Amino acid sequence: MQKLYCYVDESGQDTEGKLFLVSVVITGSEREGLRNKLRKIEQMSGKGTKKWTKATRDQRRKFIEAIITDKDFIGNIFYTRYSDSRAYIDLTILTTAKALLGKAKPPYETTIFVDGLKRTERHRFAAGLRRLKVKVRKVRGIREQSDEFIRLADAVAGFVRDSLENDQIMESLYKKAEQNKVIRKI
Repeated sequence: MQKLYCYVDESGQDTEGKLFLVSVVITGSEREGLRNKLRKIEQMSGKGTKKWTKATRDQRRKFIEAIITDKDFIGNIFYTRYSDSRAYIDLTILTTAKALLGKAKPPYETTIFVDGLKRTERHRFAAGLRRLKVKVRKVRGIREQSDEFIRLADAVAGFVRDSLENDQIMESLYKKAEQNKVIRKI
């Protein structure tokens, strides 16, 4: 049975529904190799364990450049952009399901880590995924600074948002990410 690990973060609740992004990072058997690679990229870029918004522009650029030029990340990073909605949990569930159903090969099971998910929301999140035909083993809330993959999901959400908000450097890097097929809009 294929075991998948899914890391989910979002950006845009501060826009009151005008722009809402959900990013998803999915790993399988390559998880520990990618984790080690992420640690090195965080260190090399100077971003370290900082949130996207706390890193300098140069640290963000170096981090994203390293991710989007690394073939090992192809097929593992997804996002969806929404507008005119405040159904944040439902949209996060939907994006997670679309990413997993597009990547998973039955039989599989998945463990899902969602940034900031409250204990009281875990059951709703898991039930929503099951209604969408996702095989869920466990859903957990996680703190952003505690895991390399959740920090990557945070960085992807921030990166895509910056590019959509006309940050010229990030727009250019986003085009490269699309060309390299490292980050996929679903």
